[in-house]
Amino acid sequence: MAEKKVNLEDLRNTLPPMLTRKDVSVYLGSLFSVSYLANLNYKGIGPKPTKVGRKVVYLRDDLIKWLEERIQD
Repeated sequence: MAEKKVNLEDLRNTLPPMLTRKDVSVYLGSLFSVSYLANLNYKGIGPKPTKVGRKVVYLRDDLIKWLEERIQD
C-alpha cells in the first residue's frame, strides 16, 4: 500500500495566522486535545507558545514548523 505524503502547504493556506489550543484541536481534527497541548507546553516539547494577554496562542508558522519536525516519513 502506497503511503500518502502529508502536504502541510494546504494546512498553511487554511489555518488562520494565530490559533488558540482549542483552534488547533478543531483544525487538526482533534489530533491534539487542548489538555495534551497544555501538557506539551509545560514540558517544553510542544509548538512554540505565544501569549496574547493571558491566552496562549500558536502562530501558524510555528505550529507548522513543529508539525514538520514530528512527521515521520
